[in-house]
Amino acid sequence: MDNKYINIYNNLVNLTRNKKLYQDFVDQDTFSDRLIFFLLHFAFLLKVYKNQCSKETLQEIFDYFFKQIELSIREIGYGDASINKKMK
Repeated sequence: MDNKYINIYNNLVNLTRNKKLYQDFVDQDTFSDRLIFFLLHFAFLLKVYKNQCSKETLQEIFDYFFKQIELSIREIGYGDASINKKMK
């Protein structure tokens, strides 16, 4: 797998680990909360770079990020059947 987008991915992961994001939540810093914040940050990234990058580049970034999310979910221990449920 090509790792040219790893820095972008890691920066978004670091943004989702910001403890200030979770101060006002009842459920403190769960995987689901982090995933929601990650996807929110990712949506803003795609929106900002929509006019600056080619569609092919944005598609590569999208595919890379979701492959990394899938690998993270598998690393946590969810099986193939539960991955589809978690990704929805």
